[in-house]
Order: sequence, then C-alpha cells, then structure tokens
Amino acid sequence: MPKYDFLVVGSSTVDLFVRTRHIERIDISGHMDNEAAVERLVCINFGSKTDLESLEIFPGGSAANSAVAMQHFGSETALLSCIGRDQFGNTALADLERHGVNTSPVVVNSSSGTGVGLNITTPGEKSVLVHRGANDLLGPEHLKESVVRESRNIFVTSLVSENNFALFLKLVKLARKHSRRVVFAPSISMLRRWLPQLLKVQAGFSLSIFNHEEGSFYTGKDRLKEILKRLPGNVSVLSKDVEGAYAREGSSFFHVKTLPVKISDTCGAGDAFSGAFAHFYSHGEKGSVGSALANAVGVAALKVATKGSRMDSSSRRIASFLAENRSKLKVQKV
Repeated sequence: MPKYDFLVVGSSTVDLFVRTRHIERIDISGHMDNEAAVERLVCINFGSKTDLESLEIFPGGSAANSAVAMQHFGSETALLSCIGRDQFGNTALADLERHGVNTSPVVVNSSSGTGVGLNITTPGEKSVLVHRGANDLLGPEHLKESVVRESRNIFVTSLVSENNFALFLKLVKLARKHSRRVVFAPSISMLRRWLPQLLKVQAGFSLSIFNHEEGSFYTGKDRLKEILKRLPGNVSVLSKDVEGAYAREGSSFFHVKTLPVKISDTCGAGDAFSGAFAHFYSHGEKGSVGSALANAVGVAALKVATKGSRMDSSSRRIASFLAENRSKLKVQKV
C-alpha cells in the first residue's frame, strides 16, 4: 500500500520580504513591438543606500508550499527537492518537518546554496528577484523508483533547468509504469523553456492546474473555456485573480468567485490553491470537482489574509474558515 497521498516535486527556497517606500515606478508604453503593451518597472537609485521599512524571512518554494498546504488538509506528503548545506537549507528543512512533511527524499547539496527569493514590495506593487540555487541541481539521479511506487499521486510544480527536466521525464515514465496520477502545476518559467517538449508528454497528466497567464501561454488561447478545453488531463483548473477560479471536467465547466478578504500577503496563494484543489479532489467522491474548486478558492483567500509564503493555519482553522464562508463559495456551472 502507498505510504504517501502525494509525492510533491519541485522547489524549496527561503523567501526574503523587504518593504520600502523609496522606490519609483516607471511605466514604459509600446514595449516589445506592441503599441498597446505597458511594461511596469521599479527603479532603485543606483550608487546609494535605500532605506527599508522591514525585512522578514519565511521558508517558501512552490513545491514546499503546496506540500505544507496538503499536509495541513490531511494528506500524507513527501517532498523531493534540493537545498544547500547552509543555514537557509537548515531553516527550510526544519520548517517542513515542523509541518509534518516527509523530507526523506529531499537532497542536501554541498556545491550550491539554497534557493532564495527576494520580494521587494512597495505600496500596491511587488517585484521578485530569484536565485534558484540548489533547486537547479535536482536531477533524475535523485528520483528513486520506490518513492513513486509508495505515492498515490505525483504533484509536479516548476522544474526549469536541464537537470530538472530530465528528472521530470523520468518521473512521468515511472508514474505511467506504476499507474500513478500526475498533477501538473507548472510555472510560466517552466512553460517558456520547455513548452514543445511538454506538449509531447502531456498525455501522461491526469490533472492540470494553471493560472490564466500560464494557461494562455500553454494553449495559445485567451478565452477561459478554450484554455480549459486544451489544458491536459481529465480535469483542468484555471485560476484568474479577483475573478476566482474555473474548472473543467469532461464537457462541464465550473466557476467559483473569489472571497473578499483583507489582503495581507499574496505570496504563495497560488501554491496553496493548487495544493488544496489536488487534495480535495483526490479525497472526494466522483463528481467532486465543484466542491474541490470551492475549497481551493476559500483556502487561497485564507492564505492572502495571512502573512508569509505558505499556509500556516491549523487544520481546525482551515475547516472553520471554509465552513464560515460556505454560503459565499457558490459553485456555478458556466
């Protein structure tokens, strides 16, 4: 019998959040041969010091965030990721273990530091600088067939480097061999680098979870239903910011509006959403796509109302929040 509900594969990082009011925003029109396009840039005064109002450190990474969320919902999760043999790596590992995630597959590498995300926030704006670090070293040699066999579902997040993609191909092959469901929740970075290759293996995905930008890039479409029809898997899910989220199962389409909450931190909301949908769908009855979508939208709202990169609410708090807002999380067929 499988030991884990999910093997989660992808990045584990430490996120630094700095807040300042001393950054200018510059909008450039007509960028990239598109007269209507506007690129928004942040400008820091070169050659001088910029005062920060605050600096906070939180464990993060898309795979680690989703694994922690699933564990809080009640799934047994294991994480396959790569961290450095440094203080940031110790922080990331200790936090995963505190949340109950099985870290035995995590690779600790001495030749590269742990991945770091530097989030620069000003009133109403956010920019992120990313150092992938040890995450890029995760490769096929780190994937044991036994851990795939011991997992009911394989949840794949962003894998960008060549080493990562070789691991991804091995993972899809082993999942097919052992009849394991693959949940595909990529980043736009992975799609931009590997789209032609991904299209060749998409038949191996059981469930896909994208945001609107990712879904539009992957399918070449902009309309919601057209994107959902072309996303891989028996079930496909598409989140769209303040509109909420949409899902397709067969020829049926569902929509749940977002919950109005006071926003504290949007970082990691997509990871919490993806983890929530995968968990509630995999543990639900047949035809549970709508209820899984409603729960995922509710979880994302709870996350954005909470500071930090990942879902840190207790399972009791999560259940209570979903129950309190059940009447607002209406599933509509569209």
